Amino acid sequence: MFKRFFNISKSNVNAAIDRFEDPIKMTEQGIRDLKKDLNAAMQSVAQVKAIAIRTRKEAVAKQRLAQEYEEKARQLLLKAGNGSLDTAEAERLATIALDEQTKLQAENQRYSQEATGHETMAKDLDTKVARLRSTITTYDNELATLKARAKTAASTKKINGQLAAIDTSGTIAMLERMKERVEED
Repeated sequence: MFKRFFNISKSNVNAAIDRFEDPIKMTEQGIRDLKKDLNAAMQSVAQVKAIAIRTRKEAVAKQRLAQEYEEKARQLLLKAGNGSLDTAEAERLATIALDEQTKLQAENQRYSQEATGHETMAKDLDTKVARLRSTITTYDNELATLKARAKTAASTKKINGQLAAIDTSGTIAMLERMKERVEED
C-alpha cells in the first residue's frame, strides 16, 4: 500500500514538473550551457597551444646551445692542434664543453617530446572544439524549428478552441429555421 502511494505521489510530482518544463526555454538554456563549455574549451586549447609553442622554442634553444658547445670544443681542439693552447687544457675544456653539449641534447630531446605531446593534445582538443561548434550549430537550427513548431501548435490550439466554442448545431438550426420561414413565405 505504501509502495503504491509512493508511486502515485512520484507520478504526480513528475507530471507537475513536466507542466512547468518549457521545451524552448530548456533548449535555449542547453545551448547557453554548450556555448559556455565551448568558451572554456577554446581557452584550454589556447593554453595548450601556448605551452606547446613555448616548449618547442625551449627545445630549439637547447639544440642551438648544444651546437655552440660542440663548436667551442672543436675550436679548442683546433687551437691545441695549432699550438696556441696547451693540449691538456684544451682537452679538459673540450671535455667540459662536450659534457655540456650532451646534457643540452638530452634536454632538447625531452623538450621536443613534451612539445610533440602538447601539439597532439592541442590537435585533439581542436577536433573536440570543432565537434562542439557543430553540435551548437545543429541545436541552434533545431531551436528555430522548435520555435516555429511551437507557434504553429499554439495557433492550431487557438483555432481549435475558437472552433469548439462555435455552437455549430445552434447556428445550423437557426439557418434551417430561416430557410423554412423563407419557404413558408
